[in-house]
Amino acid sequence: MERPHTRLRLLIRQLSSLFDQMAAALEQTGTSADRYNSIKQRLLAGKHELHTIDQQVDHETAERQRIEEALDASNEELRNFIYMTSHDFREPLRKISSFGAILKESIDGKLEQEDQENLKFMIDGAERMTHMIEDLLAYSRIHTKTIVDETVDLNGVIEQLERLDLVGLLEDNGANIETPQPLPHIQADPGLVKQLLRNLIIYAIKHRKEDIPPRIVIRAERIAEDEIRIELEDNGVGIEAKNDKDIFKMSLHSREEYEDAGTGLAVCKKIVDRHGGRMKIKSKAGVGSTLWFTLPGSKPWAPEQGISLS
Repeated sequence: MERPHTRLRLLIRQLSSLFDQMAAALEQTGTSADRYNSIKQRLLAGKHELHTIDQQVDHETAERQRIEEALDASNEELRNFIYMTSHDFREPLRKISSFGAILKESIDGKLEQEDQENLKFMIDGAERMTHMIEDLLAYSRIHTKTIVDETVDLNGVIEQLERLDLVGLLEDNGANIETPQPLPHIQADPGLVKQLLRNLIIYAIKHRKEDIPPRIVIRAERIAEDEIRIELEDNGVGIEAKNDKDIFKMSLHSREEYEDAGTGLAVCKKIVDRHGGRMKIKSKAGVGSTLWFTLPGSKPWAPEQGISLS
């Protein structure tokens, strides 16, 4: 796709050429000298102004390119720093968790209640920090991952999550995933789509109501020739309306925030963004939530048949 600056420069050159042609035509028509000179001066002034604009556009384009290159370099340096720092942190945290667990087992029953709780807090803090670092790395990798454009069958992805990846979590919580109609094929990165749906299902189960088994309904519809909208509706606790704007932001500041969303939904939003899609949430406290997002669609599909149309 042509950039606006490229089209503007082409238009400037076309107008400049047109001005030259108009001046030549005026000279050939035998227009009076005063009128001819007046028109020609206006044409020359307009041509000069266009030339000045053309130079400004070239300068702005070069400056914009320089800024983009500097931003890319800065982002790359930041990503490398995050990766290296996170990698260096994980090893000592693993040691704290491992040796803490060994220590807890070896002195079980020998410590006062307060000391036992302090040891537990230490181990729990190290484990949560490890999870946070792993989530941060996952979020960072999405920025650098090359997006693979393949046809993805969402029905197959959901089936794999139910039977393999999330089978234990679903059984432990009595959770049920429903797809009232066959889901479509989309054009996306298979690994990232699986990670996206996995995170959303985990989020729905984590925010279940205590006395009701989690129920997650997944639907899809084509909203444009090349765009599919997918939504996951749950019967969980929902969220307050005032919090829905921040729910997709990184949340690593406290235990409460981490247990609420962590980076799971931030990763989801980043995956959708990298595919050029949109992501929103509709939720009401005590009622449940509907998370929806859009992704590129493959060929038109028939929901009642679950097949692509040629």
